[in-house]
Amino acid sequence: MGKSHFAHFINKIIENLRKKEMALWGTADSIFSTGTVEVDYANKTITGSGTTFTNASVGDVISIGVGNTYGEAVISGITSDTLISIASTQFLSGEPISGIAHTVSQKPKYTLHDSNYSAAEIYGVDINETGVAATTKYGVAHAGWVGIHTYVDAQGNLRVKSEVLVAMSSISDGIPAAGDPGDANDDSIYIDAIITILSDPESVGVGTTATATFTVDASITPSYAPLTYQWYEDDGVSPVTVGSNSSSVSIANTDASKNGYEYYVVLTSGNVSATSGIATMTVS
Repeated sequence: MGKSHFAHFINKIIENLRKKEMALWGTADSIFSTGTVEVDYANKTITGSGTTFTNASVGDVISIGVGNTYGEAVISGITSDTLISIASTQFLSGEPISGIAHTVSQKPKYTLHDSNYSAAEIYGVDINETGVAATTKYGVAHAGWVGIHTYVDAQGNLRVKSEVLVAMSSISDGIPAAGDPGDANDDSIYIDAIITILSDPESVGVGTTATATFTVDASITPSYAPLTYQWYEDDGVSPVTVGSNSSSVSIANTDASKNGYEYYVVLTSGNVSATSGIATMTVS
């Protein structure tokens, strides 16, 4: 076989493998997670309480537990909203499992068998999220299923290694539309985002029955989620929320009872938050 024919032959194999990947793996890393589960190791069944297993499909992966999980299994049959069978218990811990939270995903199944990912996180990353990640330590090359390893080097620096397990152009672009497969809130891994408070609210002095206004100026980088604002009024005993989701808050009809009250705002964007400095209201 000539070199050109051989190269063509190899390319066809790769193309076929890619087609199989597209068919094998879905785009949702979190389909649902309502209710709790109990595992019957002997019969390879999982019984749910408050679950909706019929939202899943045969071949999806069920992960049991949150954080330090009890392991994962591939769904092999769906009897009802509260009963499924699993292909194997090999990748479960062997510990008794009852009343435990769970998630169901469409992540690549071979990662259950791959010890390289036993201590890593695997995410379905959409097109928008690849752009967000490009400005952080978690940058990835493609939308698709991505395995992420984090470790600390000898100098104490955080290091991140990522590998695109399956590149899929069909993953949601983040624009809601009927029929979208959906995508979980993967932005929780992009912890490099920083909220910068450019100017804190300033203390003000007002007369009675006047209006006191406090303003904050802030920005977030990268801007993958809008900033939200929650203002607080603190009388020295217990803070209460005031105002709406805005960069400023106005306190109307001030009176002597509010003299010395303090005001601040908590800003959030995705999983990142920051608290402004404190401003004091003096009522003369």
